[in-house]
Amino acid sequence: MGSMTPDTLTWYCIRRNGVARSSGWIPSVPLKDLRKRIRARPTDAIEVCIAERFDPVDTTQFSRVFCNRVRGILGMEATFQGEVVRFAPTRMIAANSSFQRALEGFLEKKGASLDEFLASGKLRSFTGQQFLIPGRKNAKPVALYRGSTLVEQATDGKPGPAAALANDIGQWFLRNMSNDGALPYKYWPSRGLGSAADNAIRRFLGTLAITRLGELNANQSLLDAAQRNLRFNLKRYFKDIGKGRGAIVENTGAKLGAAALAALAIMESPARAEFTQELAKLAAGIESMADDKNGFRTFFFPAERDGENWNFYSGEALLFWAAALHRGESFAPTLEQCLAAFKCCRKKHLQKRNPAFVPWHTQACTLLFAHSGRREFAKFVLEMNDWLLSMQQSDGLPPDLLGRFYNPGRPDFGPPHAASTGVYLEGLADAVALAQALGDNTRHDVYELAIQRGLRSLRQLQFRDQNDTFYISKKNRVLGALRTEAYDNPVRVDSAAHALLAAVKIQRPIKFDKLPDTGGITGALRRTMSRLKPAG
Repeated sequence: MGSMTPDTLTWYCIRRNGVARSSGWIPSVPLKDLRKRIRARPTDAIEVCIAERFDPVDTTQFSRVFCNRVRGILGMEATFQGEVVRFAPTRMIAANSSFQRALEGFLEKKGASLDEFLASGKLRSFTGQQFLIPGRKNAKPVALYRGSTLVEQATDGKPGPAAALANDIGQWFLRNMSNDGALPYKYWPSRGLGSAADNAIRRFLGTLAITRLGELNANQSLLDAAQRNLRFNLKRYFKDIGKGRGAIVENTGAKLGAAALAALAIMESPARAEFTQELAKLAAGIESMADDKNGFRTFFFPAERDGENWNFYSGEALLFWAAALHRGESFAPTLEQCLAAFKCCRKKHLQKRNPAFVPWHTQACTLLFAHSGRREFAKFVLEMNDWLLSMQQSDGLPPDLLGRFYNPGRPDFGPPHAASTGVYLEGLADAVALAQALGDNTRHDVYELAIQRGLRSLRQLQFRDQNDTFYISKKNRVLGALRTEAYDNPVRVDSAAHALLAAVKIQRPIKFDKLPDTGGITGALRRTMSRLKPAG
């Protein structure tokens, strides 16, 4: 707060182990002199924002100017009843605060409403150079962008970030798993608190991801952790629901997708012999949900919720069927059963496309193609992913947002989210392997570019080091995990799991025998290709 002129302002925040000790606005000084000027200790980290251009903002344009996309890049100055308050971009990131919440907090202290401010207050936006001065001897200032360091796009000849992404997530899982196998579902880094929310599907995704990374790296610590986690999740959620069937039961009901993910996790576990009965009953439960019209029903109970989340759960169930069939399991469905469900799902999807459908059915159909060699499975995989590519944002955004999947023209498809980008890359990892097996070099190259852009996005969202955790005191709770978005930092187990599953698939792609080429490039792919430019 204060009346300093715009070109003299620097925001600083002295932090010890992530905790803010003192902060404020001061006249600008060279960065090399800042520690002495603010009397910071040699071991203190200092968050810095040097304010630059200030522009007036009409209060009626508040939501348009101060939107999520610029949170952490744009600063906000509010003047009301003779008082001025400024919110530096790094301060917004550290507090994980939206512009509206920041302004409302200021007004609460004034005893005023937002409507009163909009009627008589004044607003300005400002940009700022962001730095972190680490609390280490002779440490040089680190340039930040939205409170983090920018991850560069991988270029030809350079290794992609899949291995680093996966290994860091694996370490997060190990550090945050309790002795009995429990994992945090959701955690708020800025508050240092866990959430009471829960979701069994996302928990079993974590189990599956840990197992696959453990197998990829032949890491017994990860495999042991996956077994403890699987045991914990099954004890908590698995129920015998009668007639030889099992389900994963939560307070909200029993979801088909939860049963499918739990069954996949058991089937791929090196310790599956411990859970033979649960697997058999889950397989019987999933088979009982087959439906002649929609492919699958989606809720065991309550009946009134059947049909919800069909785009997700139908694909998760078909993926379990495909995996069981490909592995030759005794409880596997026949190819004819899989084909019947596939045709129902394909028909319904084409009547009303939704991107949530694509990655699950891509993985299922890729496995079915690998098992059977039937062209229709491969053709649908390519058709789905040609369409999906238009959802990936590759230009016109701040650099840290590039590569995410989001269609602003279709908010009904959902907001941008680390978990969404992760699961789309899971599907694309199979699609690019399929394109390569078919000799479809055009698709292979376009899908590969989308994967590299998506990996950059996920790596950007990952808490990677001491620099992007400068405001977090409990660093072990977040290092290796993924923020929800670049401007929204809660971490969730499925964000980590989807990213990890994608990274493992990219490092260990599915293998095919020599199979016939489906040929052709769709119009959707041509349109996508026309707007894509090579990486680097």
